[in-house]
Amino acid sequence: MMSYWETNKGLMRENNEDNLIVEESDRYNLYAVADGMGGHKAGEVASTIAIETIREIFKKSSKKEDFKAPSFIIKSIEAANKKVREEALCKEECTGMGTTITMAVIDLMDNVAYIANVGDSRAYLVKKDEIIQITEDHTYVHELLKDGKITLEEAKHHPKRNVITRAVGSEEYVQADIFEIELSNNDIFLLCTDGLTTHLTDEKILNIIKEYGCSESVQKLIKLANDNGGSDNITIIIVDNITRGEVYDR
Repeated sequence: MMSYWETNKGLMRENNEDNLIVEESDRYNLYAVADGMGGHKAGEVASTIAIETIREIFKKSSKKEDFKAPSFIIKSIEAANKKVREEALCKEECTGMGTTITMAVIDLMDNVAYIANVGDSRAYLVKKDEIIQITEDHTYVHELLKDGKITLEEAKHHPKRNVITRAVGSEEYVQADIFEIELSNNDIFLLCTDGLTTHLTDEKILNIIKEYGCSESVQKLIKLANDNGGSDNITIIIVDNITRGEVYDR
């Protein structure tokens, strides 16, 4: 299994409010992206608190024999939510801050990936010539789309398309959606913040990965998102479940 990642502040933002985790071990790997929100750089504070909280809990709990990925996800999201809210209450400039979280916990022994998200940062699965969005955006516009009140084309240009309906730190209690996926050889996972998906379609993302391979696609995707406007911070993690000892055109 190989992983590639990068974060970029884009062209329009003064600072980078995104953050990420890449923690790999013999049995469990953790990957996560976070997109903070809030004025006066509070978004950067929120994403950092959430990421560091999740990282710390993973390092401690993943070494235990009774480690269970779904339980870890629930516990770490709850802890991150609590710490973000506590910081917001302590500092006036952090009032109302929050962050998205999208993570993947991969069990290398059982060949299972657990994907979880709060907010609109996404996780995709790339299988051969197909790209599948695993997570579901927690946004106002996505709710309208699910209810059939707007079309997909209208959703792309809706003035409230960036309004989040669920975020870490925004409410006293927050729930992550959790998905369990059985791994196959050569599956590719992509985790990203909406700085990428605002400017690139799923089809374009797939074509870039197919053309350039996992090792080069992160920088290619970031460059293309910036070429198309770069209106937000961009964070990408690509995880390639390539079988050791075998050679593939990546």
